Amino acid sequence: MAIEGPLRELGIQDVLQLLELAGKTGVLTVRSERLNDEAIVHFLAGEIVFAVRRRSTRRIGQLLIRAGQITRPELDAALEKQRSDPTRRLAEILLESGMVTQPELERQLRFQMEETVYELMTWEEGYFKFEERDEVGRQPLLCRVRVDSLLMEGARRLDEWTRLESKVPSAEAIPALAPASDRDVAPLDLTAEQWELLAEVDGERDIRQLAADIGRSAFEVAKTVYALVAAGIVQVQEQTTQLPEEQLRRSVQEVHALLGAGQLERARKLAMDLESAHPERAELAVLTGRVLATQGRLRAAADAFARAVGLDPLSADAHRELGFAAIRTGDFERAVRAWDTFVRLAPDGDDRESVAGALEAARTLTSILELAPAHA
Repeated sequence: MAIEGPLRELGIQDVLQLLELAGKTGVLTVRSERLNDEAIVHFLAGEIVFAVRRRSTRRIGQLLIRAGQITRPELDAALEKQRSDPTRRLAEILLESGMVTQPELERQLRFQMEETVYELMTWEEGYFKFEERDEVGRQPLLCRVRVDSLLMEGARRLDEWTRLESKVPSAEAIPALAPASDRDVAPLDLTAEQWELLAEVDGERDIRQLAADIGRSAFEVAKTVYALVAAGIVQVQEQTTQLPEEQLRRSVQEVHALLGAGQLERARKLAMDLESAHPERAELAVLTGRVLATQGRLRAAADAFARAVGLDPLSADAHRELGFAAIRTGDFERAVRAWDTFVRLAPDGDDRESVAGALEAARTLTSILELAPAHA
């Protein structure tokens, strides 16, 4: 029998505590229409063994790359194996392949799970549903997290956010460097954490994205931003508001219209604004990449398509476009991987056949280049 209801009647902290005390095994799904987001938490005998948000930018592969534990080609190879067997978790594949050690994998998984639950605890609106599922206990157990410890730390963070809100309204706030005239020009006396964050502040990424990029929690980054704002070094911009679906659709059409009219810079700015407002949408990263490719900014375009692949590894469009951007920058190995994935994901049709032909040509040229003698 499922346990379900709106969060307004039973808060998420109460739900988590109930499942812990009852020693439940199964899957908790929490959806928020207002946030356009969903979280999935797996329980085994009352302990959390898996947790992820659909809109999260904190993926285990990216965390391990940031920690210097794996390389991008190693992650691509693991994702390739996962695509051939979607029932397997990426962490399991990485561990079995020997790409990462058990202690490091457990550390990053614990961080990912804890941050997911802490973020979930801030949701005041939504609908939850818990379904008992015995198969959770049959999956490889990589990490466990006790609910009671999360509730205590989560409550502490919520209390401290009240203090931070005077200068940092939310994790969606965007920090930017303050104008020199607005702060003291004396030498800066900052901590290592403050210097690390200051080097990443670009006026485009919000606190949540910055935290994901440097491998820290959004809460800790918000505290660092608070200190930098208090020192007059950083200012917090208005957070970007997500667009309703109909308005988003019209904005995407406007980007295409601007491209058709040759107004490439306006198209680029609008596309990047849309991606920034909806960082979880792979199709918007693809749109940004296409605009950048049209401008001839091929490496930046390849980065955008790679972001799309990271957000949605099953996006055929993202893999196809990544292949074309990679081939134009001379990265034949990356192009072959991307096109090989596209051919397996895409339905039959002219586009699939043309990319399959390009894939074969790229493989042939790669083989020739490998055999060709090097010349000074």
